[in-house]
Amino acid sequence: MLDIDKAILKLNSNAAIIASDNALRFKRKETTTLKYGRSQCAHYVKLALINGGLSSKNSGIESAKNYGPWLTENGFKAVSDSTTVRSGGAYNISGQQKGDVVIIQAAPGHQHGHIAMFNGSVWVSDFSQVNGFYPAKIYRDNNIPYILYRYSDGSAAADEPTSAKGNNKICYPVAKMRGQEFTRQEEILAHLEGESTGTYMIGRNGMWHGGIHITNATTPWCALSGNAASEKIDFPVTYEGEQAVRCMVDGEVVAYRICKDYMQIPWETGPLHCSGSFVLVKHYIQPGKKEKSGLHFYTLYMHLAPYSAYEMQQEDNLWTAQDKLAAYDPEWVMVAGSDNAAARNRYRQGTMPEGAIVEWDPADNNLHATAYNRRGYGLVTFRSLSEDAQKKGEKTTLIPGQRYWMLVDKKNIAPATAGAARPSWWKKLLPPAKEVMQLDRVVCPAPYAISAGDSVGHLGYFQVAKDGGYEPRYQVHIECVSMDDNLPEFLNNPEKVGGKSPLWLKYSPGLELYKKDAKTGSFSKDGRTTVRSGILALSGVSSEADGSSKQEYWQLAPENGYVPKGPGGADLLSQYDLAKLGFKTEVSEPASFDYLNGKTQPAGLLRSVFQSLYDAAKDDTRVSHALAPSNYQRLLNRIDSGAGEYSPMDYLRALHNPAYREVVQKTIVKHPSDWYHSKSDSIWQRFLDPLKKEAPEWKKYSEAFLDKMTWMQDVTKEKLGPSLWHMHPVMFLGMFKINGRFSYNYSLYNITIEDALDIQIKLGNNGGPTMQKGGGFPRITKDETRPYFDPTKNMTEPDIFQYLDISMQVNVSEEQMKKYLASKGILADQEKVFLKAAQMYGVNSIYLAVHASLETGNGTSPLGTGIIVDGVKVYNMYGIGALDGKAVTTGSKMAKKMGWTTPEKAIDGGASWIASHYIRAKQNTLYKMRWNPEKPGAHQYATAANWALAQSKTLKRECDHFPDVTLPLDIPVYKK
Repeated sequence: MLDIDKAILKLNSNAAIIASDNALRFKRKETTTLKYGRSQCAHYVKLALINGGLSSKNSGIESAKNYGPWLTENGFKAVSDSTTVRSGGAYNISGQQKGDVVIIQAAPGHQHGHIAMFNGSVWVSDFSQVNGFYPAKIYRDNNIPYILYRYSDGSAAADEPTSAKGNNKICYPVAKMRGQEFTRQEEILAHLEGESTGTYMIGRNGMWHGGIHITNATTPWCALSGNAASEKIDFPVTYEGEQAVRCMVDGEVVAYRICKDYMQIPWETGPLHCSGSFVLVKHYIQPGKKEKSGLHFYTLYMHLAPYSAYEMQQEDNLWTAQDKLAAYDPEWVMVAGSDNAAARNRYRQGTMPEGAIVEWDPADNNLHATAYNRRGYGLVTFRSLSEDAQKKGEKTTLIPGQRYWMLVDKKNIAPATAGAARPSWWKKLLPPAKEVMQLDRVVCPAPYAISAGDSVGHLGYFQVAKDGGYEPRYQVHIECVSMDDNLPEFLNNPEKVGGKSPLWLKYSPGLELYKKDAKTGSFSKDGRTTVRSGILALSGVSSEADGSSKQEYWQLAPENGYVPKGPGGADLLSQYDLAKLGFKTEVSEPASFDYLNGKTQPAGLLRSVFQSLYDAAKDDTRVSHALAPSNYQRLLNRIDSGAGEYSPMDYLRALHNPAYREVVQKTIVKHPSDWYHSKSDSIWQRFLDPLKKEAPEWKKYSEAFLDKMTWMQDVTKEKLGPSLWHMHPVMFLGMFKINGRFSYNYSLYNITIEDALDIQIKLGNNGGPTMQKGGGFPRITKDETRPYFDPTKNMTEPDIFQYLDISMQVNVSEEQMKKYLASKGILADQEKVFLKAAQMYGVNSIYLAVHASLETGNGTSPLGTGIIVDGVKVYNMYGIGALDGKAVTTGSKMAKKMGWTTPEKAIDGGASWIASHYIRAKQNTLYKMRWNPEKPGAHQYATAANWALAQSKTLKRECDHFPDVTLPLDIPVYKK
């Protein structure tokens, strides 16, 4: 029996050790190049698999390419129909799963081939293969054959669809203007509040609307201008499509329509243009092990820009960087001819990433320079990162619009094209594909893979009819729909997936509340109970323990009280507990798509939704919303009375009240699709018939629109319609995107806890463990030290923060860092410096900012604000070299010695010092700084046994300012 997690733990650990050794050898100049691995992929993958439980019998095989039979002897099976999926520069395999093993045949110069294992994030052999399963360019360039193997213990077929394992990547459909990600579901939902059209469930016109619109009103960077003459009138400034609309979930393209140009719909003021292009992607997610936990569904991206919008022209002065290149300040040209590297490097501003788009006129002699090494440099203007570079996760601290010197010779740059990149899913439809692209018709190709984050296109031009004219905009319509009858069961999380890693706390009315005695630290009942239900993000809920009984309590801020942890109290929920988190289903078979026509009171679906809105408003204790319940009750009374004419806008405003938007967005509706029914179907006739007399132009327009847009019955290879489950795509899929607060890595050490503790105790007065008692720090015994030393004793918050990995990059935006530093005195507005230093030296940016904040007293201490030493003002942001009792004197001397004469130099230089003195010494956590499990007793930061734990409390408090950032932990594991 193979324990995949155990095998991967061994594989990751060995790869990390090898990478560290290679880096050290390169630094010592023992090798001239920084190597990847040890050219022993088979040895280390085999070692990991045996460690996970496979038999070593018959494993004495020389070549990696020949390990297939050994894998099959041990329960692996070849996965059929695997295909290569290229995303940017990374090569992956369709359907790849955690624990899969790939065997690749020989490549030129690599006679033994290659073997690697997928750890759930990347392929690993004797190194982490960031570019995918192929280990080197020679394999990628030659498309070397391979076979994917998957372990089967007999409980499931080896070729079970990958997505059935619930590890689908999920992303939001759009990014921010410069490519930064929306980091929280709440953030993108707030962004979409700016849309005045295309709201979920009921649109602005009172009609059924099964998806959402994203338009140029909120997201103009995803709009792309086409060639219609009216576009230049409606939008004189063209949209360039700097960012693309992205596929939200890993899946397969199962249908599309690519229109050559815009469709035209007749209208009283002249034909109106709109895009009919779409792509339909099929998905499957199964968080648990059984099919009852799975769900088949689709995402639809409609009204995408047509084919003609992507006909690009060469722009002479736009270039793309072909490699990572040093970028220098414009004044670098003054020392370009000097062979003094230190002088040149003083002007370095960062790195121009591969895929960066720059503007440079090669005909302008003022923009050329020849450096000391006779290489050609150009003074370029940095514009942006290409779409492929953004997808690969390239980052830069360089500022768009700023000029930099960089290499421009020897094919370091290549001509770029103006205009937006074509949708990535088109590549599979271009020659020599078996099924080439077909235009202006609905096509059902053989399904092929598309990844979350891949471009599906751009917002298309759309002229919407209105009385006496039209309203122009660019838009995409996105739906998330399902034909799966298992959806209600899926919402209940039947296998309780994620129960051990809850993200939410839910409490019900009637729970007894407790209060805390601030003097004694004890808790007692305060005579009140919770008056409503509530759902809170667990990361934002604090817990405290009774000083005497040790019973722990959750603090419920909305209730101004505490509830005890344990059975009968608050429920802890994972992101898969959708029903308990407020998602509910409705089934509607209406006579018409027109819900709010101003004449007939809405019944059925909308009556039920308004009741839910009333219930939510009734539980709302905000004084500013005190009238909301009565307003909803008034609407319910009108609906129930069957009253005559009414204002649809009153109902729409109440339905889409931002204060209670989750009620609507978490309602999943089984409803007929307007993409399925033609104009002759009765569900449309109830809407169209009255227009014959009342508004014949509207009837003509509506029928022409339906003739052009309906497509679902043409998708003959999928069972779709007439009714489907409709989900709000961002609210529903965003629940699966939510990460836990921590990611975990485990570092293995070849020493037992007892032996490591013995080494610590034997240090005696030369650094042995101490503890503050009275006015001193006497030495303590082995048994007294153990609770602080044993990692397994300290795995809850805040203690777990002693394992925060300060060497791991975290996804912190410039806006988030700026907000954190805003009240930190001299550190304010230094977000770019912190982020740049973190990237350059490989240090966790949150740690750097928190460390500086604590050491400088929120940017106000003398060392932080500057000390004059020998006539020079110096700064020390991290307290480096500042000894207890004489911190200012010793810390300022260190700053003078290091040349930290500006706040920026102190932030940057201190980060470099931390990286070289702790991270490179493999002391990348507070725990390792204190106890150094790699070399117990040596190079330890403190002697107090509780030092790391004491720092953890403060570190947690500061990290709580970044509640939506996944924090990387590195937990030590001692030999048993």
